[in-house]
Amino acid sequence: MKVRIRNLGAIGEGSIDLSKRINLLCGYNGTGKTYFSYVIYGLLRNRMHIRANDELSDRLINNRMVTEEIDFELLKNYRAGMLRGLKDDIDTVFGIGVDVVEKLFSDFSIEYEETDEEFIQTILNASIDETSKVQGVNVAIQKNAGESQVTLKIVDANIPNDLIGGFRLLLNSFIYYTLAVYPISGVDVFPVERNSIYTFSKELSIRKQEAMDNLQLLVDKEKKISKFDIFFNSKRYPLPVKDGLMIAEDLAELKKTRSEYYDFAEALEAELLRGKVQISSDGEIQFRPTKSPRTILPIQMTASIIKTLSSLVVYLKHIAKPNDLIIIDEPEINLHPDNQILLARLLARLANAGFRLLVSTHSDYIIREFNNLVMVSQRENSVVRRMLESMEYKDDEYIKKEELGVYYFSYKTKRSKQVTVSPVPIDRFGFRVKSIDEVIDKQNRITEDLYYSLKYGEQSE
Repeated sequence: MKVRIRNLGAIGEGSIDLSKRINLLCGYNGTGKTYFSYVIYGLLRNRMHIRANDELSDRLINNRMVTEEIDFELLKNYRAGMLRGLKDDIDTVFGIGVDVVEKLFSDFSIEYEETDEEFIQTILNASIDETSKVQGVNVAIQKNAGESQVTLKIVDANIPNDLIGGFRLLLNSFIYYTLAVYPISGVDVFPVERNSIYTFSKELSIRKQEAMDNLQLLVDKEKKISKFDIFFNSKRYPLPVKDGLMIAEDLAELKKTRSEYYDFAEALEAELLRGKVQISSDGEIQFRPTKSPRTILPIQMTASIIKTLSSLVVYLKHIAKPNDLIIIDEPEINLHPDNQILLARLLARLANAGFRLLVSTHSDYIIREFNNLVMVSQRENSVVRRMLESMEYKDDEYIKKEELGVYYFSYKTKRSKQVTVSPVPIDRFGFRVKSIDEVIDKQNRITEDLYYSLKYGEQSE
């Protein structure tokens, strides 16, 4: 799934191949990496509603399994609708007013890079086996490579009567969303604000703020207000922050669900956090340190690394699904260099466990470790194989260069007003990020000049 974006804030033009297991966004501050990530999140989160297929849903409810021919014309229209929906809702994605959209994003455009025919061929060649909830009902969708039909199976033993109406309404949309975003199954995002979401979720409550916004609308006698104005009014937070707050408000219910990646979350807790992230009965995040297992700390009393990574732990324990795209803005926040390296390895393990990652980073430690992981992947090389015996890399800690995309955000010249997004070459040794390498080289030269001038200059005086 390749997407091209134009005129997004400072970004003049850039494209990305979301079928890669890991995509890395690099470059100076203020070059649009967060904007880019937000737009990708907004696009993939945009589950369009299409007309319900009552005949299909009735057959599935009655027979528990059906095979249905893919309507490729409907699929093409669905994908086009996702692009239109993103452009129409760009104010919601960034949490801004329509007047700001007209100033900043009036020329914004987004498109798929592959033609409809290329996409249809991709779907025909696709092999799909996923299970998702459709209005609370677990449904498996399967497709064999080379075939133009999908098979649907109801996994649950029974469907509660109060879920049937919503299930019938959303089933067709679920099918075409699954096909439209292939090979991705869903999207989750961890913005830089993640280290505050659980700490201040009560104060930043979405429901509380929406109630205040709606009250303000109601007391404004000069405005003509419809129910739709009230429903769609709140733009207090960007969509990734708003979604994070919604999860934080629903933790008591969320803890009842256990994802198949629960063990992965426990590994993250053991290796990086040195303790357990848990959810109390009333939906509060707590931490139990390994060295003091009888101590239970509220999230506001924990170390910054725990505040930063607790949302990822909760996601892996209770939300994660195979082939999800995980978007992380600056994973290095609040992490000491040794933990940045460990997190880079964990991200590689996530990719090899079936996730896709879109990561924006300024960390030289993460970039260096990604380069190491590219070299580690060449285990058929006898030299690498011998070296690995003395290193501490796990079997699933590697990155194949074919599964990695690296993009450099930069102004062409100092006078340029627009950022270009350029793919970075990757070879068997990894890749270079110009902006980081230049700064480190300069700092090393200054350090060496100062050191030798002080050391040997004193002796010559």
